[in-house]
Amino acid sequence: MKRYLLLVGLAVVLTACSVHVGGRPHPYYAPPPQVEWRWDPGIDAYVVLGWPHLYYRDRIYYRWHDNHWYSSDRHDGPWAKGPKGVPPGLNKKYGKPGRGPGGGGY
Repeated sequence: MKRYLLLVGLAVVLTACSVHVGGRPHPYYAPPPQVEWRWDPGIDAYVVLGWPHLYYRDRIYYRWHDNHWYSSDRHDGPWAKGPKGVPPGLNKKYGKPGRGPGGGGY
């Protein structure tokens, strides 16, 4: 009986960890609480509210500025120029770096 309860308990825990209600799951790491954000499924990244052209995904902030991507592990920098695994949805929204403005922002 103890084995049965242990197996049932383990199954419940594992099921709860793997089930995602509401469609496609978000990336593994949510943004830190220092900023407000919302998930945008169209670009497959978080939009940082109150900071124009600033996004977050998997522990990296992405900033579009002067037709180039910058990345940082903090929402306020320091920023490193150049793409660092920019999510495809962001490249689609803005275009490739150096090709001129490709889209709007938030």
